[in-house]
This record gives sequence, C-alpha cells and structure tokens, in this order.
Amino acid sequence: MVLSAATALGLGLLLAAPVPALQDEEPPRLGVELAAKGPGCAVTFEELDALLLVRHGRSPAGRDALDSLVQLRVVEALGEAEGVAVTTAELNARWRAFEDQVVQGGHADSLESYLAENQIQRSTFRQHLEIGLLHQKLARLALGLGPDDAITAEQQTTWLVGRIQELGRVDGEWPWETTPVARVGELVAIDRDAFALFLREQLPEDELRDAAYELLLEQRVLAKLPDLSDEALAQALEAEIERRRVEIESMPRFQGAKYEQLLQAQGLSLETVRADPAVRTAALAHVFVDRTHGEDGLRSTYAEERALFDSLHGEGWALSVLILKAAEFANDLNPRTFEAAEVELGELRARIEEGEAFAQLVKLHSEEPGTRERDGYLGVVTRGSRLVPPSVRDAVWQAVDAAAEGAELEGSLVGPVRIQGGVLLGSLGAFRPAPTWEEMAAHVHRELRRRLIEDLLPRGSAALWLDA
Repeated sequence: MVLSAATALGLGLLLAAPVPALQDEEPPRLGVELAAKGPGCAVTFEELDALLLVRHGRSPAGRDALDSLVQLRVVEALGEAEGVAVTTAELNARWRAFEDQVVQGGHADSLESYLAENQIQRSTFRQHLEIGLLHQKLARLALGLGPDDAITAEQQTTWLVGRIQELGRVDGEWPWETTPVARVGELVAIDRDAFALFLREQLPEDELRDAAYELLLEQRVLAKLPDLSDEALAQALEAEIERRRVEIESMPRFQGAKYEQLLQAQGLSLETVRADPAVRTAALAHVFVDRTHGEDGLRSTYAEERALFDSLHGEGWALSVLILKAAEFANDLNPRTFEAAEVELGELRARIEEGEAFAQLVKLHSEEPGTRERDGYLGVVTRGSRLVPPSVRDAVWQAVDAAAEGAELEGSLVGPVRIQGGVLLGSLGAFRPAPTWEEMAAHVHRELRRRLIEDLLPRGSAALWLDA
C-alpha cells in the first residue's frame, strides 16, 4: 500500500510525538473494592463472598437465608406488578412503633442502640421493615381484607408460601456458576452474587470478621512458603483433614458419626473444606513448623521453655463445677449477690460432705448449661491452665499443695470461688500425670503454629470495611 504525502507526514508526526505518561491506576479502596487488607495482603469483596458461599451457602442457616431472600424478592416483584407500595409516612410510623416496643420492653434505650448491639445494619433493618409492610398490604389485598382489618403473621406467611408454590420455585445446583441460585417462575431470579451479598448483610459481624481475617492470614502464611508445590499443598491439606477426621470422630457427642456425615449435615463437603482458608492455613502452618523446626527443633524449644509447657500441659487434676449466677448487686438480670451465692454454695457443700452426689446437685442447681450437661465436668486444670479463671486455677492447686502427702484428693471440694458473673464450687476428679514426649511434642508444635500466626498477622493489624 502506498501512503499519500499527507498521510505519511501525519504518521511521522504521530510517531515522533512524545508518548504521554500513563497515569497510575487508583489503588483498590477499602470498603469499595477491598473487604479487608493487612501488611502485604488484601481481600476483595468477591473473594470474601466466595468464602461465605462455601461456608454458608448450603448450611441450614444459609438455606433459611435463601428462603428469606426469595420471599423478599417475590414480595417486591408482586408489589411492583400490582402497583402496591409503602409510603414514607407508613414506614416512619412502623419504625417509631418498633422503637417504642424496644424501649418499653427494656431491650435498649433506642432502636439505634438496639440495632448496634445486635450487629444489624440500619439500612438493612429499614429495608426489611418496608418489605414487611408491603407483604402485609399484599396479603390483605389477596385475602379481600380492608387496610384496617386485622391480619395475623400466620395468614401473611401462608399466603406468601402458597403464592410462591403457584409460581413455581426451582433451586439451582451448587455452586451456581451457570444457573440461578433460585428462580420463582418468570417473576424472580436470584443469582450467585445477589445471594452472596444477602449473606454478607445477614451474617453476624463476628463471622464476617473471622472470614476476612482468615483469607488475609492464608496469604501471609503462603508467602512464607514460596517454593511449596501444588502437590505438596494438596498433601498437606489431606493430612490436615485426616487430623480433623480423627479428632472429630473420637468425640463422644457425635456418637460414632463419620466426618463426611457431619460435614454434610452442615451443608459442607470435603471439596468445600479443602477450599476453606482456615483449613488451608492450618495445613500451611504445619508445613512451616515442620520445615523450620523438625524433631530436634521441637525438643530444643521445649528445653528452653520447659517451665511454660509443663505448666500448661503437664500434670493436672480433672475438675467438675457447680456454678450459680451472681453479681455485686441483685437485680432483674442477676438473681443474687456474690455473698448470697456463696451462702447457697456453702449449704450445698455441706450436703455433699454429708454424702449427697456432686453430679446430682449439679443437675439440680447449676446455672451454667455447658458444664451442667456434662454433670459439671470442666476439664483438666494444670498449674498454668488458661482454660479456667485464675481464681479457680489457684484454688485447685492451693488445695492440692495443702493436702498431706499421699492423701486421697479425688472427690475433694474446692471453693466457693468467685468468677466473672457468678460463684463456683468445684470437685476434684482424677489426677492426670505428665504427658509422654510424643504428646508434649504435639503441644509444642501447636504453640509454634500459634506464634507463627500471631507474628504474621496480629488481629489488630487487619483493617476491614466494617471499620472504614
């Protein structure tokens, strides 16, 4: 092709012109593109939402959330189709009525504080109020009721469930990459992104924080193992899953159920477990400690910090407890003072010393559900145990150290001892001797993994969109 003189001149000028400097792209922003960031790591909302779908998409709570989202969307669509809407005045009136219930019921000083205490976003709550009013209007219309006629929540629910059945609901197949999560006739289709966003808005703040933190942490730990192959990572994951399988299947409360069965009951599978950053981080931390310490390194760490490890994991005594709730002053929330609880436990102690069974009195009187269901069993208390309040730990070992040599301590009573929110009476169980080296090595390994994680990403170093 032959270029004209003008074209050639223009092309020459273009090529000779200085190339303008490319502007730097604006970095991702927390709360816009990023859900969380930390030193050398960042998590997008897309990554966070993918994890929420893995963990909760098929869980009982996730299925409940999907049902709620379907109903919300159907109500919105029916309102639009039938020309029914909620006015601002109606919404404000419902808001004030709900606030009156909260305040008069003593739940909070205001609706705003109630929402904050329960980790509910104001905009989300207001949207649900609006949908609730719209639902009520549509149900009244469908049932031939007037705007002031009484209608029950059961009537509203029955009408909506029946309407969804008439329209025909079809749920898509996990992981919903090519199909909607749920469809209701031609009226509503909920895609993967919409469901993930709804989960993010509905889940408790603590779960969202944990999910974001664990995604950040996985990146930090993986960066410590730059040469780790995909095959080695897969092997580490299988080893971690096997450790969890053995631990969980050995727990009496699961009554011999298989690991996969327990996962399925939670809407999970081995595939989703392998994708979970908490599991992946645990596997990676195992690899890192194995590489950097090995058997000799574990022994060396134990020798250097023997006092610490022996106090935490050495000899100990099983302890069962009977707990009464108490506070400095008695009120509607606290049934008794600390002094009154100590008197009650003193009377129970006398009955036990006269022959009544500690476990039986726990069932009748203890006000802490977790230990009461286990006949009072709390666990093994070592000299440095972190699993019990220091006051309880100190009382146990004072009793042990004060006993005559060779005395029978099993069944000895400890307390009453004040703890946060109550007073405790304890009963010593069997003595647990110091562990074997194999058992202690596992404790040392676990502590080194904990330190690795704490050093790589302290909780306070992660910034989340929730705080922006």
